[in-house]
Amino acid sequence: MSGKLVTAVIYDNRPEAEVCVSMLEAYGIYALAAHIPDSRLGLIHVQVVDSDVEAAKGLIGSVPEEGD
Repeated sequence: MSGKLVTAVIYDNRPEAEVCVSMLEAYGIYALAAHIPDSRLGLIHVQVVDSDVEAAKGLIGSVPEEGD
């Protein structure tokens, strides 16, 4: 991995963030779920390498929301 880690999406719970990380990794995108110390309590940032952020956001945006 080379490049800077950037936030692709923010979740309010770890299980949803971990599902997102698993999906991104299934598409070959390195991702991790992290609580950023200066963020609001409980928010989990899914981070990817900066060169993959647009692809990651495209994949995340293609996942239907619950109830759709």
